[in-house]
Amino acid sequence: MSRLFKNKSLYSKLIITFVIPIILIGCTNKDEEVVEQLEMNKGSIVLDENGYYETYNYNNGNYEKINSDYIITAYNSESKNFIYNEKGEYKVNYNGKETIIEESRKLYNPKLSLDGQYISYFIKEDYLDLKVKDIETLEYIDINSNVAISGDLIDWITNDILVYYGIDNNKVNGIFTYDIKSNEEKLLYKLDRGYIEYIEVIENGIVFVQEKGIKEKYLKVLNINGTVEEEIEGISEVKDVEKNSEGIFILGKLEDNNYSLYKYSDGNIKRLVYDFPKLINLEKGLSKDTNGVILFMGSDENYNTPSIYACSDDTISLINSKEGNYYFIDFN
Repeated sequence: MSRLFKNKSLYSKLIITFVIPIILIGCTNKDEEVVEQLEMNKGSIVLDENGYYETYNYNNGNYEKINSDYIITAYNSESKNFIYNEKGEYKVNYNGKETIIEESRKLYNPKLSLDGQYISYFIKEDYLDLKVKDIETLEYIDINSNVAISGDLIDWITNDILVYYGIDNNKVNGIFTYDIKSNEEKLLYKLDRGYIEYIEVIENGIVFVQEKGIKEKYLKVLNINGTVEEEIEGISEVKDVEKNSEGIFILGKLEDNNYSLYKYSDGNIKRLVYDFPKLINLEKGLSKDTNGVILFMGSDENYNTPSIYACSDDTISLINSKEGNYYFIDFN
């Protein structure tokens, strides 16, 4: 969970994966204003009610409304820095100070580094052009890459290292890393064939979906040293992935099965959602709380107005019965 909110699509993690104009309620000119930092927990959401937006913090199994004008799209738990969107323009709050990321330019897939110090994003010109900024100084970080990144398949794997999929100048097809401090680019994993259609960093590892041919698709988990630790066959489509102490959770579809929430553990994969809830909202993606409990959205009645559900110990429970147009905030 691009990314704006954590909604996923083949084109990107926007979140990620959906793009909507955001209206800031009661907005004022805050470019130079220093404000109190917000405390938020993983699993927090934004509620859209016909263009009126409210933010809810997730606390001990309950959603509590935050008294804030911000419509937050991404939040860094370590620094408490966050990205928000005001009147269609991305801004960042760094240590309580607000600033525009780019003047009069449309951004795609903005992501905070793991310590909240840097922000990566794309500017669309003739192609998607990767930009990285130090959000304390607002200075650009030079990226001297020899790789043509595929779409916006990119994420932060450490405070200073980006990981992405693409093809380099020597026609090597694979996953690469780039250290913004040393300007060193490395091939982390070379594909034997096919291409990657999904990539995300989870729990200090890299999960990606490799398509090798018709009905030959794999979900793999790669460690930071480039070694494949897990390989799951029979994947048809992946919308989102999360990981906790119980295993790897996949929102998507397996071959000869239905769209659902699946769990992979100890070499086995099983479907978790059958009849409850009746519908799963795939585009909303997954989230998890501070205890690692997996959260997703679905409905027993109206697909367009989902409720929020939790999955723990293979049991599905309803945690927010009020239906609405919710979006998970992207946390790292």
